[in-house]
Amino acid sequence: MNILSFCVLKLIVPYSPSEKAMIKILSSCSVAILLSFVAGCDSGPKVYGVTGKVTIKGTPAPEKTRVNFEPVDGGELAAGMVDANGNYKLYYGTEGREGAMPGKYKVFLSPDASSEAYMTGKSSGVPGVPSAGPIPKEYLIGKTSPLTVEVPESDTTIDVVVE
Repeated sequence: MNILSFCVLKLIVPYSPSEKAMIKILSSCSVAILLSFVAGCDSGPKVYGVTGKVTIKGTPAPEKTRVNFEPVDGGELAAGMVDANGNYKLYYGTEGREGAMPGKYKVFLSPDASSEAYMTGKSSGVPGVPSAGPIPKEYLIGKTSPLTVEVPESDTTIDVVVE
């Protein structure tokens, strides 16, 4: 029996109680699945592209240095990795969306975790923080970093200059 003849037959012959119960269950499940897809499609807060260059005393920051934007008013961090030329691109939050939310940020740097100075634990002068190579110690933690930037409600370029 093909599906068309089954549908026509069901128009003539009423559904049994067990078929009606099954239809209710399947309908409820279908609605629940549809709603979970719709609810799961939230893209989160609006973020804007942030790129730039990190320089330390006039030279590009070492490759794999992490640039961190910590919201002054609290919230999720935006961070990016510096390439061989000192360029970076920020990614927001744990889901790694490209960009950052608009607002004011403290900027701090984290050294490449695989660098020899970092791995050997040579002191940076900050308790509990290994050497950061050319990164001055005050730029290693958000609360001590003198760098504050504003991310506008548009894609932007923010160069991070460490003296």
